[in-house]
Amino acid sequence: MGMTQRHEWYPPPAIGSWRMSARDDPITGLVAWPGFFARLPTLIAQHLHAQQPVGLSIGKVQDLTGYVESMSVSDSDSFGHLAGIELVTQLGVTARDWLHYDDVRDGCLATFGGGEIVFVAAARSEAGFVGHVGGLRAALVDALPRGVSFVATVLEPRSLSGQDDDDEWRDYCVQVIGRVERALLAQLSARRHHRPNLPIVTISVR
Repeated sequence: MGMTQRHEWYPPPAIGSWRMSARDDPITGLVAWPGFFARLPTLIAQHLHAQQPVGLSIGKVQDLTGYVESMSVSDSDSFGHLAGIELVTQLGVTARDWLHYDDVRDGCLATFGGGEIVFVAAARSEAGFVGHVGGLRAALVDALPRGVSFVATVLEPRSLSGQDDDDEWRDYCVQVIGRVERALLAQLSARRHHRPNLPIVTISVR
């Protein structure tokens, strides 16, 4: 696919055919935005053209702001944002280690910045991809002092229908990411208001 294998962090935040020449986030070591999105639509389209489903998931640390505030009060030798940076750094280390010990063959970990993590990978099935997301979440929950919520979806090869050019396909990818993000924010809101929520939510984008 003509992608380089350059990454500044070890283990790198991408594996298999998803290695890409994009800047790594300086705190987490995950692929940084917006360079990640510059490559994402093409990568997804290539897999779908090859009749390979692609899973996309977005996760977020629960109440990172509350954690920063509580640490600012409880740790007189530090300040809250330093504790938040340490948490997010551990998120990146844990996620990158997980990627290379799990059986993901083609995938990538990226971030919007802060406590968000984006996981995209070639998928054998929706159940298989959600299983990967569950493994990633379990690793993060074990390593972090806060929980992590995820929303996932799987794009099927039929998603290419109606996307006639690169601009339409890129717009479609923006819509997919937006729907996953909105579902994630709804989950986090439900948790804050003590309404039932799930650690992993799957949505359909069709």
